[in-house]
Amino acid sequence: MILIMVSSSSMTLTTLVAAGFSDGKGCLLASGNTPFQQPPADLAQSTAYQACVARYALMSLSGWIPLAVPGVLFVTAGVLFFCLPVWKTRGGRGVPLQTLDHDGQILRELEHLAQVAGLSRVPRFVVDPGAVSSGAVVFGRNRRPSVCLHGALLARRSTSPERFRTVLLHEFAHIHNRDVTLTYATVALWRAFIAVVLVPYAVGYAGLVVSTFLHEPARTELVVPATTRNLLLPLFMVVLVYLARSDVLRTRELHADVTAFRWGADPHNWSSGAPHPTTGRLRRALGLFTELWHTHPRWELRRDALTNSGVLFGVSALPMGLSGAAAILINGHLGALGPEYGVVGQPLWNLVVALPPAVLITGIAGSAVARAVVHGLLTGRAVHSSLRAGLWLGAGMVLGESFLNRITISQWLAGDPVVVVLLVFVGIVFVGWVTQCARLWASVWQGRTIRPPMLLVLAVACLALSAWFWWWQSSGIVLAHIAGLWADPFGGAAPGIPGDPAGHHSSTVFAVTVVSANMGHVLAVPLMLPAVTALWVVPLLAWTTRLRVARWIPSVLLEADGVSVPGASLPRLRRVALSGLLGGGLSWIAIAAVKAYMHTWQPSPPRQGLSAALVFQGWTSAAVVAGAAVAALVASMSAEHYRLIVALIAAQFAVLAGYSGLFLLSATDGCIPTLTTFSSTCGWRPLAIWRAFQLPLSGILVLATAVATIAAALVAAAWRPRARHVISAPHRKLVLNRWVVGVLCTGAVGITTALLIVPAPAAAHPNIEVKNPTLSAKIQATQVVAWYSHGGQDLLLRHRNVVNRLGVLASEAKRSADGDAVLLSGLRPVCVEFGRIAQDAGDYFPAPAPQIRPAWQKFIALESQVSHDCLRGLDRNEIYKIVAALKKVRQATIAANSVGAVVDAISRDRP
Repeated sequence: MILIMVSSSSMTLTTLVAAGFSDGKGCLLASGNTPFQQPPADLAQSTAYQACVARYALMSLSGWIPLAVPGVLFVTAGVLFFCLPVWKTRGGRGVPLQTLDHDGQILRELEHLAQVAGLSRVPRFVVDPGAVSSGAVVFGRNRRPSVCLHGALLARRSTSPERFRTVLLHEFAHIHNRDVTLTYATVALWRAFIAVVLVPYAVGYAGLVVSTFLHEPARTELVVPATTRNLLLPLFMVVLVYLARSDVLRTRELHADVTAFRWGADPHNWSSGAPHPTTGRLRRALGLFTELWHTHPRWELRRDALTNSGVLFGVSALPMGLSGAAAILINGHLGALGPEYGVVGQPLWNLVVALPPAVLITGIAGSAVARAVVHGLLTGRAVHSSLRAGLWLGAGMVLGESFLNRITISQWLAGDPVVVVLLVFVGIVFVGWVTQCARLWASVWQGRTIRPPMLLVLAVACLALSAWFWWWQSSGIVLAHIAGLWADPFGGAAPGIPGDPAGHHSSTVFAVTVVSANMGHVLAVPLMLPAVTALWVVPLLAWTTRLRVARWIPSVLLEADGVSVPGASLPRLRRVALSGLLGGGLSWIAIAAVKAYMHTWQPSPPRQGLSAALVFQGWTSAAVVAGAAVAALVASMSAEHYRLIVALIAAQFAVLAGYSGLFLLSATDGCIPTLTTFSSTCGWRPLAIWRAFQLPLSGILVLATAVATIAAALVAAAWRPRARHVISAPHRKLVLNRWVVGVLCTGAVGITTALLIVPAPAAAHPNIEVKNPTLSAKIQATQVVAWYSHGGQDLLLRHRNVVNRLGVLASEAKRSADGDAVLLSGLRPVCVEFGRIAQDAGDYFPAPAPQIRPAWQKFIALESQVSHDCLRGLDRNEIYKIVAALKKVRQATIAANSVGAVVDAISRDRP
């Protein structure tokens, strides 16, 4: 439903584009940027961009389209919702029960069953005499439901009373579970979406494609990939929504079966209709695939759900993949609205685009994972495979992204597939972290309900996903589109920087600048550092609780035999802390070695220069990250169930310890002769060192999170710890744990707060011109066409119109007896208009192609000179200046014609 509401506005805008309106990407192309990137802040605030958006990007419709289209959907869906009950009883398919139950015996039995089900109101009963199946169906809404009894069911009521009772209890369970309104509201909304949005979108876009292929065959190669995806998008959404609806309905049927069974329904009725089980792998696989499209689960599964609660609380692959795909589509459809209204790049808008998909994945996938973990702990069953569930979640996000023209526009595949793999990696990490953190907190929580810690876990997961989607929509899709941009944003040539020591460390300087440039994209997300901190601080707090029998566990489970009590396998915090101290100690040694080595470059005076600072910054940061990696590996090998959690804690602890060594040794530079690097005198310089390493520390914290997850994955794949590494509740040293946790949390929150509040200094990076990747001929040609159609052509037409007015004025002067007076009186508005054209052309976007720029600049300069000289001659009554100015009009016209000719040539030769 969220996907339907969000996509309705963006797909309607696309339909309007197909009908002849311009989309917001045109202004982005006209400015010389690519349509797959966010407009820079200076561009978004520029006069040219705002004027272009106001004129061409549906700004006149922006006030009502996002509200009107969902409003039309709601109205249409509401009409369908109230018409569906009437439609289901059309043509004699819904005969009132009273017409067939003359003595009222059937109605009394139904009322008795409704009383057994605890229904406050007896539903309305109708009969479908022509239905040959012995079933029933409930429809309408929760407050006024209707139950349609099939004719065969009534016919067999006397011969199979238990079957009749089971079927009715099952339908009453749907009413009791309040399934009816939501089910038919979703059906109505989906049908309204097909009629109001999908069909116009498909028809309009298909017409646009046909028109493009017929009238602009030269654009075929450029638009085929993008148009193919746009045409397949409605089909993909149909499949996505249908699969999601079928999965929800199957789950609803299982819960209704369990509810009816709890009310006393005979379990043998679930075996009577079950077919023989299929044999053979191929047939079973085919059966599982066809079941995805059915609204009712197979009988074996329904029978198992009556006695095996794991069927209801398991983590299935389908909802994980569907939620990932839907979340990416929601992110893309919301992002598509930004360029239309000129809000792209603004922090509030980035949050609006990132938050809904994060909430969706957390609410569906995260909640399912947390419920499965708690269920597994209470029943002693094996917890689901977080790797498998995470793979399906990440694969769903990749599949959804493949139908959006963000990472692939004029090409079939992403320019850098490695970046796309990050979607799968994020899915695995998300599921793994929620699984382990939920299990950790369920093991130590003693409250009366398990909901508070689970909500805390999901809130942190949602924060991390919001930061991820923020980065993905602003930078990730750009990196995925352009091959090699993440690895080398400088175009492949190492920048030459004065002061490089003997030229021996240029590769180090280059690596530092590359990493800094790419980490800048990550650190530009305000939510990133709070998310990184919360990912390890929240699970760390679990070690401050007392391990004892939790009050939220039902007493019946505690008294049952064979039920494991949560809290029996919490890792020793001492081992995790020692792993962090080991990594921090190794960082201290490596930092001291770096300082000692750099001291040998030029012992007296100490080494100075920007390149030396970059080398020191790069090596010491690498030392801290390496220490974090060692700490994560060692901690992961000491844990059995919480490898990712302890890896994150140990890695971030190692960063705090390593950075404290870096800070101490750098702030006292000059006090230890063999480690003196930059200062010639001993002193205490904390403020200068903090400012110098403020930005690197932010990047180190993010990188430590990444290396910790990788380390945990490697250990999980290759290491099996021994049982001695886990402890039971009585042996835990609670006071010491609380002191350790307090120190770590204070340091983590304090540093994160300081990094966010204290303004960062100007980046101390060399003055290097970062080269953007060379745009392809296709994109550059498209930019030229967009630049011409979104303002350039209008400016040239305005010039021609003024020239024509000047010609008409000259003709009138020739026919008049006092020609000079007529000419001078009408010349001022013409000269003023020339100046306005020059002003507007100067405010417009620069020409995106080098072939156009000389003629365009000449045109602007001549327009300005004509206006200035003409008005000055009129003010001073200097006829010779007026004549000289008018002679330049012809030169300006030649320059304007040159601009148009070059644009036409580029358009014709476009690949």
